[in-house]
Amino acid sequence: MGLSRGARLYLRLQERLGWLPPGPRALHQAIWLGLLDPPELNRITRFHYGRPGGFESEAHNLGGLWPWEADVVRGCFAGRHRLLVAGAGGGREAIALVRLGHAVTACDFCPALTAACRRHAERAGVQVRVIEAPPDGLPSGLGIYDGIYAGRGFYHHIPGRGRRIAFLTACRRHLVPGGPLFLSDFFTRPASGRPGVRAARIANGIRRLRGSPEAIEQGDWLSDCLQHAFTPREISSELGEAGFRMERYAVSPFGPGSRLGHAVGIAR
Repeated sequence: MGLSRGARLYLRLQERLGWLPPGPRALHQAIWLGLLDPPELNRITRFHYGRPGGFESEAHNLGGLWPWEADVVRGCFAGRHRLLVAGAGGGREAIALVRLGHAVTACDFCPALTAACRRHAERAGVQVRVIEAPPDGLPSGLGIYDGIYAGRGFYHHIPGRGRRIAFLTACRRHLVPGGPLFLSDFFTRPASGRPGVRAARIANGIRRLRGSPEAIEQGDWLSDCLQHAFTPREISSELGEAGFRMERYAVSPFGPGSRLGHAVGIAR
């Protein structure tokens, strides 16, 4: 799944137009949100996470869970042996969960990261089953798990509500009744206000002209890759539509003004 011509052009322009002030830069990104369809947006995300010098580093992936992640694991995954980590990246969460006594299967759609996950698990001396996944989804051949952990930042990269609910529904099929699904660290936005409305209007106008069947949502934005900022109601609604009850929603404590949140859904 190499970069398309349009995706390569966007990334070149994004790199060269970094000097633009926020307003024109937001307009540039809104236009490309209209020009790039979900498969191309996924290619950009995979390219972003496959670049060296970041999420595949040993220091990051052997560093263990963040305190609030560990709190969720203690509260929701205690006594649950078989876990799936979706969007596992370089293996940070998977390795930490094995060290806590869980049996872990990990998957990601970026080959550079699945290779890093295998390498870091070997370096840590733990056993993790690592599988490559399709964009926005889970691999075939999975079993039933006691809990699923969607890796940090994974959920807000999935383009479009329909694709996100399809991912959640797939998770539900692989969970025991009452099993927890942890969505770790997604971007959030206030329930009131209109951030992102102008960008969505511009992008959707372009998509209508192109005949694209999938709309851009309020809360979508494009920088190094596609991201979506959620309201609490959106998270609850998407979990509910896929067969989950939202058990927990909280702002991740990165400090004052944190825009990241996390949530736990319980399979009905």
